[in-house]
Amino acid sequence: MTERNRSARSGHEAVRSRGIAPPVSLVFVSSLVAWGGGEHWMLAAATAMRRRGHPVTLAAQPQSALAARARRAGLEVREIRLGGWLDPRSLAGLAGVLRRARAEVVCANLDKEIRQARLAAAGARRRIRLVARRGSPDPIKDNWHYRLVYARGVDRLICNAASLVDRVCGAAPWFERAKVRVIPNGVDSAAVAARARGGDVRAELGIAADAVVVACVGEVGWRKGQEHVLAAAAALRERHPRIVWLVVGEGSGHAGLLAAARAAGLCDGGYVRFLGFRDDVPAVLAAADVLVLPSRREGFPNTLLEGMALGLPVAASDADGIPELVVHGQTGLLHAVDDSATFTRDVERLAADGELRRRLGEAGRRRALAEFGEEAIMDAVEDCLCRW
Repeated sequence: MTERNRSARSGHEAVRSRGIAPPVSLVFVSSLVAWGGGEHWMLAAATAMRRRGHPVTLAAQPQSALAARARRAGLEVREIRLGGWLDPRSLAGLAGVLRRARAEVVCANLDKEIRQARLAAAGARRRIRLVARRGSPDPIKDNWHYRLVYARGVDRLICNAASLVDRVCGAAPWFERAKVRVIPNGVDSAAVAARARGGDVRAELGIAADAVVVACVGEVGWRKGQEHVLAAAAALRERHPRIVWLVVGEGSGHAGLLAAARAAGLCDGGYVRFLGFRDDVPAVLAAADVLVLPSRREGFPNTLLEGMALGLPVAASDADGIPELVVHGQTGLLHAVDDSATFTRDVERLAADGELRRRLGEAGRRRALAEFGEEAIMDAVEDCLCRW
């Protein structure tokens, strides 16, 4: 096991036998309307904490994907418009949520939300602790307002990969590393498997039974590196005509990537298919034979974790937290960031070798379930949010 893998595990192994924490009133804050990895984590954490007996309130943007899913999960949702971090109406609305919930701990993902939560909590009669979370390598900046909020206002910081800690904190030497908890994302394998059985995506899309389906799932843009998917698709089309590529997700790069694929003729005959946003990602993964993610920047990707839990072999970059999840040559194949040629060769190997796909996929499934099962991960989240 690598040092990075040991570090990633240390955040949750130590708390598996500590027992249940006394009830703590928790408020989770999200200002995003679209669905993404941070919202996925927040819903999972909020649901798990409520199941463990903690009062939970979710403050979310009106008509956001997170608010809708949280309501379906039976969570208490307060919809408030969260504008700029100094917007008086936003701060007053959030302060009202904290007051009504009798909040003891607030958890937020984005810098704006973290600042808003700290300011909104300032007038409370009781102390409200603030837990920030980072699921990407975006750094804490070395300026006065970051110092004000992070040095004085943030009580703990969750990073979902050990490799992110230096990236996040490196520019802020004044931030106390003792506040950092490394807690990887977890996967509810039973829930993912149940959702995977919820639809036949191959039949929906008219994909032949003997096709090798290669899926790339994630926000479409520079960070995820989907242009390498197009490069690999172009290189392999003649040699492997049975491959079908699925590009799943929306984002700032979607229109440009789709236009490039059409201009190159890659969409002809359904060779590369752009599916846009899908609410049934596990069902899409169940239709795939290979899962790819050639990211440039990454945290601890839920898509890879869910795919591994379903037994999919992975071809991915070694960006940031990915090697803490995918073990090269054992549970998948890794390439250096922006190494399009190696990525293409890895996809070709997996497309051509069913036994290699089976071996890597089964090893990945075992690793996902043994190391990143959601209940064990949520022990660490509960320890971080509810024990002081």
